Amino acid sequence: MPESSYDILIVGGGIYGCGIAQSAAASGYRTGLIEQHTLASGTSSQSTKLIHGGLRYLEQGNLKLVYEALAERERLLRIAPAMVSREWFYIPIYRDSKRPAWMVRTGLLLYWLLSGGRSRFKSVAEPEWANVLPGLNRDNMSALLAYEDAATDDAALTRAVAASATSFGCDIREHAELASARYENSRWQTTLASGEQLTSRLLINAAGAWINRVQELLQPAPAGIAVRLVQGTHLLLPRKSPGYIYTESRDGRVMFFRPWQDQMLVGTTETLFEGDPGDVSPTAQEIAAILATYNHYFPTLACSESDIITTYCGLRVLPNEKSGPFSASRETVICCDNNESPAYIAVYGGKLTTYRQEAEKVVKLIGKTIPPLRKTDTSRIALTPASKP
Repeated sequence: MPESSYDILIVGGGIYGCGIAQSAAASGYRTGLIEQHTLASGTSSQSTKLIHGGLRYLEQGNLKLVYEALAERERLLRIAPAMVSREWFYIPIYRDSKRPAWMVRTGLLLYWLLSGGRSRFKSVAEPEWANVLPGLNRDNMSALLAYEDAATDDAALTRAVAASATSFGCDIREHAELASARYENSRWQTTLASGEQLTSRLLINAAGAWINRVQELLQPAPAGIAVRLVQGTHLLLPRKSPGYIYTESRDGRVMFFRPWQDQMLVGTTETLFEGDPGDVSPTAQEIAAILATYNHYFPTLACSESDIITTYCGLRVLPNEKSGPFSASRETVICCDNNESPAYIAVYGGKLTTYRQEAEKVVKLIGKTIPPLRKTDTSRIALTPASKP
């Protein structure tokens, strides 16, 4: 086949697109991936950078998602030890906290059970509070709980997965924007903004926040699902974080404080977003709310807006349900044009932690159209850091 002809062409160079590329190329498919900017330039570099089961999803009753994510966490700890680390996360409980200590302890016990005993938890004795989390507001504090989870560098992990895909022969093209694609004669004829033509038997839409914009460029137009974009804002503050802290924002939502680049990363928010995903930016209300939460918990290390080192926003793709962003499902939705022999597959939403598992589901669907040359288990493929571009 000519260089521009593939079995599979993937649109989107985030963690999901790269994960599908790795799994597909390792299975023997001639695989191409196009990314309009650079790898991990979207939400895959703008998350809270955690590999976790999602303790808060227990409140939604989504035990299946938590169980699967915890299992994936353990796999990533094993195959990517240079980029995924196990950490203690601390939960301070105050007398006016929305979630009392007994409720949090119950959740941690369930989390431990779902992890197969790999998420230990404990109570920190009061005399140790000041040593464990120096600077944290201890006024009205009634308990300090801790549990084990994991953290990562999301962009580095994405680049490592992409490098693994390349090692199996995947052709990855950055700064390659999709202009249009037409399905005819059992092949996709894809045109890039540069005018270059690519062909493939299957097209995979893993464009994240741009997923429905990509869909609009396809002929015939495939069916999709209605989604909403929710932005999560983070602030990097010039303070040394005493550790990984999981707590409540001033309005009762979840807020994380964590070390990042020898500073403190604080987030996140859940604000509905409309517009060009390339133009997402923090709102004044988000910045004020995050600063208010930070200053409440660290009053002796208070920051103002002028202290902020940088900000960033990731965009979550959530189903367009009546429920609010907090209670909306975080599960990945995989759609295809034909369940028996797909030519088009779209991947909606999903968590950083479960990218590998979802990629294998996509490759299983691909196998209905093109049988793989070999069966590959990506949970056995080691990932090593790739050089930055």
